[in-house]
Amino acid sequence: MKPLWCALGALFSSSAAMADNVRNCGEHWQVSASPPARIVALNQHAADLVLALDAGSSLVGVAYLDDTDAGQRPTAYFGVPVIARQYPSSEVLYAQQPDLVIGGFATAFGDGVTSRSALARNGIGSYLLESACNGHSLDYFGHVRNDLLNLGALLHKQPEAKALLAAMEADLANARALAGTQKPLSVFYLDSEVKGLDSEGRRGFVSTLLDAAGAKNLFAEINQYRVTVSRETLLVSDPDVILLADADWSPASRKRYLLTHDPVLSQLRAVRENRLIVIPFTQLLPTVASGRVALELARQLNTLQKNK
Repeated sequence: MKPLWCALGALFSSSAAMADNVRNCGEHWQVSASPPARIVALNQHAADLVLALDAGSSLVGVAYLDDTDAGQRPTAYFGVPVIARQYPSSEVLYAQQPDLVIGGFATAFGDGVTSRSALARNGIGSYLLESACNGHSLDYFGHVRNDLLNLGALLHKQPEAKALLAAMEADLANARALAGTQKPLSVFYLDSEVKGLDSEGRRGFVSTLLDAAGAKNLFAEINQYRVTVSRETLLVSDPDVILLADADWSPASRKRYLLTHDPVLSQLRAVRENRLIVIPFTQLLPTVASGRVALELARQLNTLQKNK
């Protein structure tokens, strides 16, 4: 299998075939002059980025579909084979004969034969979305910009990447204009109800997304990524709005049922007044669609602000 790329100085010496350098997760990687022909995306939002860059014809497999609508496509995702419900085994992954594997979460790459170093030793390139890199900053929109520029170069889709960047910047500017200078609404983000009321603190992307939409994460002062809160704490905080993630493993319908039937949670003002916003889970991650999501969220929040 022809190698696509590898860690600088690890597998390749200087070569005229190498066209560019890409910095990913704090390391420099060299890119082959030829675009990848067989790409596997190990998370839905990674696949969505490849599709947005108009490189879907090179996608030979996707895995770990999170959204409820996507989860109902057991065999194909926009025409691309779904090779595993969650992460594929090494045998299934290598059977696709990929020359590039893209992960959206750090968990996409394991410690053994599916680690990035092992993939490289077998001539397979890898890319991890910048927001999933170890020790990443909280500049999530900056991570999306880097991903678009890096993958635009990798996939030889630079014009498409620039167009997507311009669209994201325009959407963010429109979201800021729509938010104006009014006092931001407080929003509780309910990520999952499976093991308690799981949300995000300041280090999660939802805080950044809500800021872009002119609102404030209810628990933005907590300097953590994951936050689990009690019913009583939430009742005392009494958020203006509740944002529900709609995920295959935790549907928004199930969250809504909990909120409206629980004797404590049903007393929340946002629940009583039906001030609930539902967004697919992968749209609550830093992706190519994040500008558009921020704008749509700003519109919905603006409507709720007027009716407050």
